[in-house]
Amino acid sequence: MAKTHRLSAAAALLKAYSASARINQYLVQQLDPAVWQAPPPGPKTRTIAAQVAHLHNCGLRYLERTAPGFPVPGELDRRHATRAQAVRALGAKRKAVLAIVGAALKDDGRIVGFHHDAAGYLMYYMMHDAHHRGQIVLQARLLGYPITQKTMIEMWAFSKRAKE
Repeated sequence: MAKTHRLSAAAALLKAYSASARINQYLVQQLDPAVWQAPPPGPKTRTIAAQVAHLHNCGLRYLERTAPGFPVPGELDRRHATRAQAVRALGAKRKAVLAIVGAALKDDGRIVGFHHDAAGYLMYYMMHDAHHRGQIVLQARLLGYPITQKTMIEMWAFSKRAKE
């Protein structure tokens, strides 16, 4: 009889978040450098750099409140952050979320000041990030720098991204 590997619900959520967060980094790494600070295609629209900064900056304060003293990355400057800085910051946030929210899932599940519990935090930010990834992909296309088909396929390689 084959051995089955069972993941706890908490471990499954953390794995899903890890993949989603890594996809954010992967997308930024694959963007054409010319599109990073290109003027947005419409009024009241952020540059791609500003969208990535927003994606990164959201949720950081909850992490700081939930685990004071644990290293939480600083915010990205939406006007001046480079792609390399964004990739590093997104990686640091991923590690912080996995550690802090992972610990909250093992404890009482609270994220201080957040309107949902730890599982809700992960789901909220996975949906938030996916929304902004879609905007970034569309904006790159509208600006004449479409994401390659290979990159699009690799963004859906959840298991691969979670292991990176």
